[in-house]
Amino acid sequence: MSIKLDKKAVFSNTAWQIIVRIVAIVLTFVSVKLLATYLGTGGVGEYNTITTYINFFIVIADLGLFSVTVREISKKPENESKIISNVLAIRLMSVLVASAIAIFIVFLTKYNFNIKLGTLVATGFLIFNLLGSVYDAVLQYRLKMQYSAIAEFLSKVLTIIALYIIVINHGSFLWIISTVTLSGILIFLFKWLFARKFVEPLRQYDLKFMKLIFNMAWPLGLVFIVNNLYFKLDTLMLYAIKGATAVGIYSVSYKVLEVTVFAGSYFSSALKPTISSHMAKDKEYIGGIMTKAINIMLLISLPITLMCILYSKEIILFLSNQDFITGSTALVILSFALPLIYLDTLLGEILVANDEKKLLIRIALSILAFNFIANLIFIPLYSFKAAAFTTLASEALLFIINYHYTQKIIKYRIDFSNVTKILATALLTYAIMILFNSVNVHFIVKIALSFAVYMALTAMFKIVTIEGARNLLRKAE
Repeated sequence: MSIKLDKKAVFSNTAWQIIVRIVAIVLTFVSVKLLATYLGTGGVGEYNTITTYINFFIVIADLGLFSVTVREISKKPENESKIISNVLAIRLMSVLVASAIAIFIVFLTKYNFNIKLGTLVATGFLIFNLLGSVYDAVLQYRLKMQYSAIAEFLSKVLTIIALYIIVINHGSFLWIISTVTLSGILIFLFKWLFARKFVEPLRQYDLKFMKLIFNMAWPLGLVFIVNNLYFKLDTLMLYAIKGATAVGIYSVSYKVLEVTVFAGSYFSSALKPTISSHMAKDKEYIGGIMTKAINIMLLISLPITLMCILYSKEIILFLSNQDFITGSTALVILSFALPLIYLDTLLGEILVANDEKKLLIRIALSILAFNFIANLIFIPLYSFKAAAFTTLASEALLFIINYHYTQKIIKYRIDFSNVTKILATALLTYAIMILFNSVNVHFIVKIALSFAVYMALTAMFKIVTIEGARNLLRKAE
């Protein structure tokens, strides 16, 4: 079955995800506040060490299957049901193996009993979240990822209700961790409900075809494992070198970064099917897309950076309490990494679509080595501030490398005229934000006003129009 994508599909797919995710961000911050108030810095450090560890094994169990599944369905839509059936079978085996390995390894470490038992409980999230992600490929191909966002939103609502009930009843740390698994179960159920109306697996498994999919996926899986390790390495090293309190303080700042990368990730993912389908036949077309997409990535990331710089202490206090305030410096450093993360995510789609497996592995290993060495040297000296700066430096290095190699694949340009306008708009907005500081209103109101000013200025200077974003992609043939 072939599916044609109209020119509004990418825009609406991204826009709806962003709308739903913005609401979900509010709920995430409610969760952070509950955890910070109830568990304190040490407890939050243990909680985030567990979730970081589990998320690392999620990437291991993914094996690169999501990207390969979307790519292959985009190329051969008539095989969609067959692809989904066999990917689901591979995924079931991979999550069971990854869960067993995660539990085995953590019980060999010197982590305290809370973390060991908490990891055992939280592996349920690993299993159900990854099974649910198979249906993301179905939704992504159809540019219906708003359903995935809604599934995660509903899961977040129900999980926070459960978390609140546990907190008011003075539940134990393990009860708190159990909400992580509950979240995974709910995500799976909701995604299955939304996706089943589009496709049902044939339940006719082909071992030869499964092997073919696996062989295509595992090199990408290795890349994602290394990339994820580099993202999670700072937390794990910080815990080992400086302890749970440092991780707790850092994790609140890092959570702000995590929940604000969604727009860039969604936009890049929305472009994935078209980039994959046009890579072999029309690289000039993709070059035009990339030039415009870079502008959009900068446009949506820079205001978040500005808010985090100017209101870092207020954000940290709002999400936690005075015990976490020293993490505001880390938030400022991490905010500068945000535009680079957006751009790196975008450029990475070119390398994936062009099937640059060996190159991706080399890049990932190089960034991991740089990240590990920098953290090893500087965390003992500067604690979580070093972890934040290493993240920024790693993203800057990754952007330089990605830009170099993607230019060899397709010819695109950075529109310096538009980029200059975006930067000027951001600086003008920042100056206006400083003036807002003299107004005696809540900082959230100031942030809302600042965003309004930024959007008004971008419209006035005609940097990127809504119609321009809608027309970023025409119909995919």
